[in-house]
Amino acid sequence: MSAVTTPRWRHVRRRRIPSTLGLRLLLSLAFAAVGLAVGATASFGDVAGNSSVFIGTFEDHQTFSDAVPGDYPCFDGVTGTVTGTDDVFGRYNNAPDFFHATGTLTTIYRIDFSDGRYVLGRYVEHFGTEANAESGVNRSSDTHTSQEQATVYSADGQAIGKVTIPAPFHIRVTDLNGNHTPDPSEVTSSVDRFRVTCS
Repeated sequence: MSAVTTPRWRHVRRRRIPSTLGLRLLLSLAFAAVGLAVGATASFGDVAGNSSVFIGTFEDHQTFSDAVPGDYPCFDGVTGTVTGTDDVFGRYNNAPDFFHATGTLTTIYRIDFSDGRYVLGRYVEHFGTEANAESGVNRSSDTHTSQEQATVYSADGQAIGKVTIPAPFHIRVTDLNGNHTPDPSEVTSSVDRFRVTCS
């Protein structure tokens, strides 16, 4: 296998969804807006005076199975089937004009390719989302740091290669017009890097 630097998959779990700044930004802003809305209408505790604050944890566990249509990094043109599990754990802090959440997504997967090879992989993403409207203007940020490592095996079970995919992502937005839609002039910083190494 040779080095690849422009894959079409972010990672197995993203199911052929291309990495686009606009899509991730819209999802981040929507998540942050919901957090601020919940904080403005709920009162689950009294922390540091009379402010209404949510502090808690969240988790989710799912299994998945899907077709690999021939665009997995380092296996262009080879189809297969992916199966695996997703586990998400996180914490959040929510007040009327502030929302913050951090967590970890871990995906363990196996891909069986049509040519007999298979892949055993692990994807770990640490994420953080924050929205702050205390000044009257919603300022939000979203950061994801992920590392995917997979071992490639021949049909007879011999390790024959590795796939490594680090992918940092960060975006910061100041929603000046309050429409919860990122306009180009409202993005104050962004990083979206992605690199695949096949060996």
